[in-house]
Amino acid sequence: MKKSLVFAALLVPALALAQPKSSDDWYKEGETQYNLGEFDKAADAFKQGFALETNDSKKPAYLYNVAQAYRQGGKCKDAAFFYKRYLSLKDQDTVKPLKPEKRAEIEQKITELEECARTAESIAKKPPDNTLPNEGGNKTGTGTGAGTKTGTGTGTGTGTGTKTGPTVGSGGGEGEGEGEGEGEGEGEGDGGGGAVTGQFMVKPRTLNARFVGGVGKVSMGDVPTGIKPAITITGGYPVVTQGSLSVDVGVSLNFTPMPYENGLTGAKETGTMTTAVANAAATINVAPKIAVRGDLGLGALFFGGLKMGNPFTEGAAATSGSLGMFALRLGGSLDYGLTPNVSATVTPLALTYSPAKDGLRSGSIIQLDFMVGVGYRM
Repeated sequence: MKKSLVFAALLVPALALAQPKSSDDWYKEGETQYNLGEFDKAADAFKQGFALETNDSKKPAYLYNVAQAYRQGGKCKDAAFFYKRYLSLKDQDTVKPLKPEKRAEIEQKITELEECARTAESIAKKPPDNTLPNEGGNKTGTGTGAGTKTGTGTGTGTGTGTKTGPTVGSGGGEGEGEGEGEGEGEGEGDGGGGAVTGQFMVKPRTLNARFVGGVGKVSMGDVPTGIKPAITITGGYPVVTQGSLSVDVGVSLNFTPMPYENGLTGAKETGTMTTAVANAAATINVAPKIAVRGDLGLGALFFGGLKMGNPFTEGAAATSGSLGMFALRLGGSLDYGLTPNVSATVTPLALTYSPAKDGLRSGSIIQLDFMVGVGYRM
């Protein structure tokens, strides 16, 4: 008994000495527990370090790491809270403010985590919410589920899930058990701690817009037209964001100048072709930074600026205003993410078709465009 008391008396000071003392010690302890996959312990250690940290510029990193640990541990609600606290502190940081692309990335994580929390709460409330009674014999049932998540600063992640459901029955009874588990992990380097990467480009939530310019080949029967410059502005509101697919609806405007020589005066004149359509677009992310997009638009084409002597109307007649006609526009694009919000886009082919309009010399108007530009998501 005396030996046990002596041993305990020696052990208590040793354990006390082994505990972290400073904020830096707690930070290192948090990193160690994070790398070992002990995410709850990592979160607790980073919290302890935050409480002791006296340098305000270092405090946001502790909150970010707490959020990372909770997210890796599957605690969506807690992770979202600490990401928000991190953003709140960074808003006050005038020395090293948060970059817009990093803020957009974290806000995207918060949105996903809040959805995760709502889903978990919904599942928890679904019936049945009671246990099964032990009836008719000796019943044992076991079920285990495990999910582990790890994220490293090299941008890699592993996830494992196990599912077992052994049953044991005796004495005329029978048992059943079921368990499930899943895990996933992704990582990116940030201040020495693990973080998460996924889709590079932000999923559009309120706007998917683009501005492109290039050249168009206009075909109007036997009327000589040639290659013309063309620009297109498109904006849409996302109505579907499911996995790698997003669908948005909005409007698209295309403008093409149509220079011509007046057959009566010999003067250089310029007509205009403006296409305005209601547009629907589907975008699929095929890689973190690459997306493929298709557009379908229905609306009208307006052909204006046609003076007496123009080559486009019958009898070279002038028009009192713009000639309006139905327009169908189809296009395909390839996007490459420059930042989470901004992408470079190439439209190798966009087709605009309008059927014959009374008063024009030609029949249908067909325009083929090749364009490059930029897109913006938010």
